[in-house]
Amino acid sequence: MKLDTDVRQLMNGKKPVYPTKRSMNLYFKEDRTTAPATAALYVLFAAAVLLGLGKIMVYDFMIQEQQMENQAVALEQRTARQMQQLKNYDQVLEDYIRSIPTKQEQEQADVMELLALIDTTIRPTAQVSQVSIEDNQVVISFSGVTLAQAADLVVQLEQSPLVANTQVDTASSTDGTSQVEVHVYFQVAQEGSAS
Repeated sequence: MKLDTDVRQLMNGKKPVYPTKRSMNLYFKEDRTTAPATAALYVLFAAAVLLGLGKIMVYDFMIQEQQMENQAVALEQRTARQMQQLKNYDQVLEDYIRSIPTKQEQEQADVMELLALIDTTIRPTAQVSQVSIEDNQVVISFSGVTLAQAADLVVQLEQSPLVANTQVDTASSTDGTSQVEVHVYFQVAQEGSAS
């Protein structure tokens, strides 16, 4: 009798069941790999991983840097073109400011109308030596007429709708003759007010 038998199995009365093979696998693949081929595969795998990491960590950054440099160059060229377009900006701004009347200038009477009035009224008979227009006040100095002619010219000025208040400041003889030098001050009539 065997000494290493399980007593429980003897009591149960069952025989032990062992696995049996009922079919046979006839396919057998011979391992044809060699150590150099395996090493080459590992080297290729490592090279592929390194190339992938190199692309992600180095090449992509280089391409991104190149693109940023190209964008910077394009922006510099654009800025240079715009600066070229704006090189006369100061002159254009000055011309613009000069062409747009200020509020004070808008409130003033039209200087060209005043000069036209002086040209049609005084200049045909007298010699105008000074015309000053400032803040709706006009000073005219003229000579080469007699005192009566100067009075007629001042009356003609007063009849204009542009003239509001007239004062003759000085009427003096210039060279001992009957001709006088006259200084006339008047205010320009505001729009909508009658003279």
